[in-house]
Amino acid sequence: MTQQSGYQGKAKEISLGEDFGDVAVKVNGVRVEVTMDGNVKISLVANDDGKAAASTEPKIGDKMPDGTVFAGISPETNKPMYATPADASLTMTFNDAKGYAALLDAHGHRDWHVPTKAELNALFNNRAEIGGFNVSGAYPDGWYWSSSQSDRWLAWGQRFSDGAQLRDVSKFGPSSLRCVR
Repeated sequence: MTQQSGYQGKAKEISLGEDFGDVAVKVNGVRVEVTMDGNVKISLVANDDGKAAASTEPKIGDKMPDGTVFAGISPETNKPMYATPADASLTMTFNDAKGYAALLDAHGHRDWHVPTKAELNALFNNRAEIGGFNVSGAYPDGWYWSSSQSDRWLAWGQRFSDGAQLRDVSKFGPSSLRCVR
């Protein structure tokens, strides 16, 4: 068996199905454990001297191997939450944002959504670590959509310059969008 240095090929994806249970895989000196509830633990395999390397849990802002950014634990699901590394390229209305997220196929995932009000606030609280947010406070670029609705015409939005959350943002006006999964 030959060892390739600096391999530049595509990542190998292995699907085990939905009901496989907890899985641990060792690849290229890294052990990745995925539990049925969606928790991920990454640790280095033993060093050359046989001593176990330190375990490394993802930290908020860490870029994951698939290109997503670890954004913390979702306050809605209590599971790891990942964000796209950048905002959608254009501001959009509430309904356009929902449609955009539902159709987004990025970083090998198709389960993106507009963050809930609580998830959006978690993104705001971790904005420096996650990076790439418009923090100018200017409308519409500095405002972000949540999926939480106030009524038929209004939804919750959040300004990323100071964290102000408003429940009366018109669904017909534009705001920025950062998708999560």
